[in-house]
Amino acid sequence: MPQLITEYKNDKSRDFQSEDCELLLLSENRYFTFAIISEHDQFELLREYKQSDEENFAEFHEKVLEIDPNLKKNFRRVEIGISNKRLALVPGKIFNEGDSQHYLENSAPIWSSDQIMVDTIEQSEIKVVYAFRHSILSRYKHHFANAHAQNALTQYIKGLNKLLNKTTSEHNLFINALYDTMYVVLYRNEELIFANVYEFSTAEDFLYYVMLIFKEFQLDQDTTPTYISGKLDKDSIIHDLLMRYIRQLEFINTLSTDNLNIPGIPAHLYFDLFSLRS
Repeated sequence: MPQLITEYKNDKSRDFQSEDCELLLLSENRYFTFAIISEHDQFELLREYKQSDEENFAEFHEKVLEIDPNLKKNFRRVEIGISNKRLALVPGKIFNEGDSQHYLENSAPIWSSDQIMVDTIEQSEIKVVYAFRHSILSRYKHHFANAHAQNALTQYIKGLNKLLNKTTSEHNLFINALYDTMYVVLYRNEELIFANVYEFSTAEDFLYYVMLIFKEFQLDQDTTPTYISGKLDKDSIIHDLLMRYIRQLEFINTLSTDNLNIPGIPAHLYFDLFSLRS
């Protein structure tokens, strides 16, 4: 049975009409997060579920849709973010949709049960090619007739693109932490030059992938602004490790003015989820 691990409610709000609201849903390997946003851009409800050891990936997602009464309602808009590391970024100039599987095979495993999907990051003219379980995607779209699914990294990057005019440095590095995956995105003069998703188990794993980018692109650890978001706080081991090696480390709150912040909750915590509106 899925475990409800997080719930935030808007105590100042009365019963909301779901038909006027939008649903944001983030699908991870072993986690399922959703938020309901009113027509007035007011946060109404956020819940997070964790997969139990007794259930598999498909059972977990099926069960959450079945047991949560809020997900049985109709919504004005449904945005689904698919978060996994089975993806490849391809420059739009050389992209050929017929070669989508070939692009992905070079960087990630593909199974017969997968559906290969393609997103477009318009500002950067980049295609995001990725794979996701066909049965789960079909279940989402059957459950929500107006569901629109994209890769969560695509939406995260689109969210970042709105903030770039607030940066002044040549290079800007963005890091987002989920429960067991992380996004790393690098810009040079507001141009996207690198983006990837990694899985991590320990704080040392997390640090390794970050420092790998510093080394590969010869970034200065003292001067490169590095903005973090997601499941991180100042008391976390990961934050402590990053602070030892990166001098210009800041939470993304310093750039973002999103009005969907949950009262009492740091704005960076669900930047990835709220980026699904981008």
